[in-house]
Amino acid sequence: MKEYNFYLWVVVFCTIFVSCRENADESPFSIIPEIRLRGLSHDSILEFEDVLSISISYQDGDGDIGFEEPDDYAVFIRDARLNNYDGFYVGPVAPPGVEIAVQGNLKLEFPSLFVFGNRSEERTRFYIYIIDRKGNKSNELISNDVIIKKKK
Repeated sequence: MKEYNFYLWVVVFCTIFVSCRENADESPFSIIPEIRLRGLSHDSILEFEDVLSISISYQDGDGDIGFEEPDDYAVFIRDARLNNYDGFYVGPVAPPGVEIAVQGNLKLEFPSLFVFGNRSEERTRFYIYIIDRKGNKSNELISNDVIIKKKK
């Protein structure tokens, strides 16, 4: 009976060890990039003078965020007052061809926001998403409101 218990424990231990090894090779993140808003530098800015910074964090299970070619855009941002997104270049966060889970932070800066109309101020927010090298689109963030004040 003792010999049976010994072999039973060996089988249980091997099963647990193999299960843990299989899970160890899996990424802790999805291969679809995910982003989160970390914060805004200001909730109110003076047009043409203040720089608005938006900080986001990202995670990606296969590390294919960013491009080698500067004409390829990874980050897309839309001012709520406009209809179209602007693309921004981000270099590879992991070496191309290597699949590794990555996470980190990006700081996006807008140095020349301004009031479009004749009002003394405008309120806007920003819509942000990223695309990886395989074309996977992240979730879309919506920033808090930012008030842009006209320069006097």
